[in-house]
Amino acid sequence: MTYELRDDPDDLPIICATEAEARRRGRRRAARTRQPVLIYEMDDRHGERFIGTVD
Repeated sequence: MTYELRDDPDDLPIICATEAEARRRGRRRAARTRQPVLIYEMDDRHGERFIGTVD
């Protein structure tokens, strides 16, 4: 399972190995861009699942 960060649902993702890494990188990116970052969980069997946003 991997995690993806996106500024917008249609953007190219930033891939992260763990949810903790995704949240950490998401907080930094949100602070830099001053907009929320979306976090998705990617699973080979179940597909894409929206986890939440980081402000």
